[in-house]
Amino acid sequence: MTKWITFTLTLLLAALIGTLAAQPPAPLPATAPADQFSAARAMADIRIIAAQPHPTASPENAAARAYLITRLQSLGFATRTITTPLPEKSRQRLKIWGSPNAGTAIATSIIALRAGRDPGAPAVAIMAHYDSVWASPGAADDSTGVAAALEIARAIPRASQRRDLVLLITDAEELGLVGARGFFGRDAKGDAVGLGDPLAGRIGAVVDLESRGGGGRAVMFETGRDNGAMIDMFAASVRHPAANSLAVKIYELLPNSTDFTPVKQRGIAGFNFAFMGRAELYHSPLATPDAIDIRSVQHMGEQGLDITRALVTAAALPAAAPDAVFSDVLGQFVITYPPSVGWLILAATAGLTVFAARRHRADWTWRQLSAAIVDGLVFGALAGLLLYAGNLLSGADGPTNYYDRLAALPRLETQALLLFAAGMFFGLALLPRPRAYWNGWIGLALLNFAIVAVIQAMLPAAAPIFAWPLLLIAAAMALVSLWPRHPLFAPMVAAIFGLAFAGGFAHFALLAIGGPTPMALALFAPMTLLLLWPLLPPFSRRSAVITALLLVLAAGSIALWVRTDPMAATIPPYNPRG
Repeated sequence: MTKWITFTLTLLLAALIGTLAAQPPAPLPATAPADQFSAARAMADIRIIAAQPHPTASPENAAARAYLITRLQSLGFATRTITTPLPEKSRQRLKIWGSPNAGTAIATSIIALRAGRDPGAPAVAIMAHYDSVWASPGAADDSTGVAAALEIARAIPRASQRRDLVLLITDAEELGLVGARGFFGRDAKGDAVGLGDPLAGRIGAVVDLESRGGGGRAVMFETGRDNGAMIDMFAASVRHPAANSLAVKIYELLPNSTDFTPVKQRGIAGFNFAFMGRAELYHSPLATPDAIDIRSVQHMGEQGLDITRALVTAAALPAAAPDAVFSDVLGQFVITYPPSVGWLILAATAGLTVFAARRHRADWTWRQLSAAIVDGLVFGALAGLLLYAGNLLSGADGPTNYYDRLAALPRLETQALLLFAAGMFFGLALLPRPRAYWNGWIGLALLNFAIVAVIQAMLPAAAPIFAWPLLLIAAAMALVSLWPRHPLFAPMVAAIFGLAFAGGFAHFALLAIGGPTPMALALFAPMTLLLLWPLLPPFSRRSAVITALLLVLAAGSIALWVRTDPMAATIPPYNPRG
């Protein structure tokens, strides 16, 4: 009974800590101190900018631009506008949207500058785009970014600026990053097209504020190249961080782009933030100011203010340095280090594991360790197979609507979690007999060590997601070896924080790329089994099979619900419904 209680409590606490860590901070009211970011103050601008759809070349777009120029001037900025011709592909998109001005439309971006004490120092820019897609008010994408930029600028007194502060409010981002490409002098292929705007050559760092949804934590998901020193500044200055180096590497591999793309192509340092929760609101006609989560506005603004203040007041901007490996720890702080330190973490993990194995040499055999390694691989294979089948059953076996699948993400994530758990119980049911405690624990540790070593060698940016929980469980193994009278406490603590940490990234991965490929969750299977192994209560093969079948049944019901329900009301009207 003790193990059942411990196992259940571990899962509940891991879920609770992970859920709390995934929540954005509480919004500050309009009466918050002047040097702090207030989402309530930012919401006043969001309600005006996103009162109605405002795509490029529309009267509503011009009205939003006029309002923003007035607001920027009230904050002490000198303003001007620059125009950029639309490429033919962008004009065609405007035509599909029904714009009467598609043939003559141009992008009109706003450039605002507030001088610092050293006008010769490289400037810092905050960037966001003020255009929306057709038929969407664009409260999140990207009125939130624009309003956050205004509130950040307000919270930084001009007297504190060591260097110039630029607000770059671009147009036609939704038509192919037209305004940003024009300013930074880059075409759609990333090639230089002249020098761009003269001010672009003076900018030393850019903070871009974006969104793809209507809630959730604002994640710093992209940086400039050679980010080592910039990440050190980020870790030292941002109080409620959400960032990890794997997200940065994944985004580099995706075909997506934002206004930060031409910044990076020009070789300028910086950071890109976005929130992705409530994904059904992405480009949606229902993306109104009242629909977005004000806490997400607060989180984006807090992080943006912290890093912008650090950059604009710094005696010198961080120099280019080799890319760092980094991750926030449950939203509390960031750990960052050079990639080579990952090998030291692995060495410490190996030392702790060997220490535990030597103290319990009589309790394991090489044959059983090998069998435990197979157990972890079988779990991963079963989880991947079930996740793949569940995805097909939910409708991915035929044409799907991208925005409709975004609306289904909460259900698809629940389905994926159920199938992942079913894979573990099916794997346990396949054991010829219950695996001995130390055979299973050490064998699974060896498997995960090999996996992390491969990741460290091939993609060190991804290593923390797996290496840190592995180090926790290795420490727990050593502690149990030293104090065998308390065999559950250390593994329980390691499992709680290891599952919460890895689970947080799994949630982010599902929001980012998980709709089409939930099978990627199978990568977490061996680590999950390792974390839970010393806490698994006694069970029979029959009970494991029944539990797995019930989980599959529940997941299948969700999949059929997603497959058969009507097209979501949140999808953009210009997107095909069939």
